[in-house]
Amino acid sequence: MALKLTKDFNGVVFAPRKEEVKPGGGVLYPRVIELHCAGEENGTLLAAFEYYADKEPAVIPIFKSTDGGKSWEHLSDVEDTKNHWGMRFQPVLFELPTQCGELPAGTLLFAGNSIPMQAFAPDNPPDFVGTELQLYISRDHGRTWEYRSTFAYGGVPVEYNWDCLGPVWEPFIYINAYGDITVVYSDEKPHTERILNQCLAVISSPDGGKTWGEPKLVVAIPDGNRRPGMAIVTKLPNGKYFMCYEIVNDPDQGIYFKLSDDGMDFGDPALYGTRAETADGKFVGSMPYCVWTKNGGPNGTIILSGKRDSGWLGLRDPGQFLVNYNLGEGPWEQVNMLVSYDSRIHQAGWSMGMAVIENDSKLIQLAPTQMSPVLLQVSYGIGVMETVED
Repeated sequence: MALKLTKDFNGVVFAPRKEEVKPGGGVLYPRVIELHCAGEENGTLLAAFEYYADKEPAVIPIFKSTDGGKSWEHLSDVEDTKNHWGMRFQPVLFELPTQCGELPAGTLLFAGNSIPMQAFAPDNPPDFVGTELQLYISRDHGRTWEYRSTFAYGGVPVEYNWDCLGPVWEPFIYINAYGDITVVYSDEKPHTERILNQCLAVISSPDGGKTWGEPKLVVAIPDGNRRPGMAIVTKLPNGKYFMCYEIVNDPDQGIYFKLSDDGMDFGDPALYGTRAETADGKFVGSMPYCVWTKNGGPNGTIILSGKRDSGWLGLRDPGQFLVNYNLGEGPWEQVNMLVSYDSRIHQAGWSMGMAVIENDSKLIQLAPTQMSPVLLQVSYGIGVMETVED
């Protein structure tokens, strides 16, 4: 048995205007979810992405689709209402499937990186100071948002800033086996010990995101060089939690994964994990995303994306997913992706988002793709998923 993925539709969620954005790509880091606990609004798709508008403070826009992704409209903006610094980087959306604390099923969660910006003079570039990962909630399916808590603080958003407190990055939300809201994120604070560079940490909240326990390192390679990051977690039908992540400064630039019984303990943090690759050594590299679908066989399929194919930089038309039919065990296979982009453009294909939609019959993939050699747009592809004989 195998997964057959047939492209059904493609389009653009949002295309910025050059005159309305700061110099650079304009948009990045798209994420998408489908609502399942929203009553009459079930099936609505919500998308979030970084938007570098030429105004301050920065916000993360939320777009919605009520026709299965065929068309999109602006719904709301998530603002930093705690510090009024600006909500800038690495958004993630999550719909509570069950009650957590006093928050009912259907409450939306949003996490992002709040960072202040100060321009010292009109002719000088802006200066970033501090990183703060904040949680917001929406009680009306994404129309309005309220600050809930901060779960991680860090230093200035500068990589390898060894002599100062390191930053925090890239949150991802899920529910652990104990029913707690859980976030995995990239953490450079431990790098002041010199044996650790960037690490991955998990933290959980038993009361609906009001308060948080102590963070726990889950991937922390003690060589002072390698930088695990951009972790995504999906739950498998056997109850295990599958976490994929990149390891920057690793020679092969592959995507690695670990498994956990409870979503908190992923084994020895010093271990790399397992590289996802085919029987003949093909892999995907950098900026992963993963989902599980019931299609493809008795164990369903893990679908894994990355910016590169086996380290190759070039036109990905369409490029390849890696898929695994045995709950992460054994070799992976290749399936065509749903979006095309030129990965030689630095930020094209940067951290693509995915979701299974329409009762797990389709897959939607979002990606930043090139409008010009510099400017990007948020594009998407939708594919029909089927189980076929291999």
